Amino acid sequence: MSGSQQGTPRERAAAAAMDRKAGRNARQENATSTTNHAASESEITSEQNQQLLNLAGCLLAGLAAIRIMTSYVYLLLTCPILFLYMIQVCPSEQSFDVRKELKRVLRGHHLAEDHPDKPKGFLSETLARVTAAITTQIATGLGYEVTMFNLYRVLRVVWVRVPAANKDFYWVGAFSRWTYVYTAEIPDDKTD
Repeated sequence: MSGSQQGTPRERAAAAAMDRKAGRNARQENATSTTNHAASESEITSEQNQQLLNLAGCLLAGLAAIRIMTSYVYLLLTCPILFLYMIQVCPSEQSFDVRKELKRVLRGHHLAEDHPDKPKGFLSETLARVTAAITTQIATGLGYEVTMFNLYRVLRVVWVRVPAANKDFYWVGAFSRWTYVYTAEIPDDKTD
């Protein structure tokens, strides 16, 4: 053993304490210098702040664009499927019965429940049915003209001209049924 490591236990304990104290002081100085260095690096200039704000704005705009595009993807997927479904359930031309549809219109089937012309009660409904049946037989007995338009095999538009009643009736066929649209008077110069 060398002479420097020898000594009284008291001297060795004092030397060890000095070494520990020196190590603590060195660590504290090291931590202080690191903190000061980090503090000087963490200060953001206004130019860096502007770049961060631009980056955050671009990120938010990108997220909004992705959100909008995903909603349009659903629309783009839904439209062709709906189009194909409508082609499958479009009513055929043979399914349109002029007399039946005219009876329904003349008896007020298409009117809303609170409409004043809609028959209410058993007697008024029965009277409306009888009147509609007689009027339809007379009007169609004197002749009528049916014109059908097929729109991309998705829906059909039917136009029925009844000169005896001096009216044009319009229906739209879609989703396996015929829906009454409106009635128009035949212009005087178009009457046959």
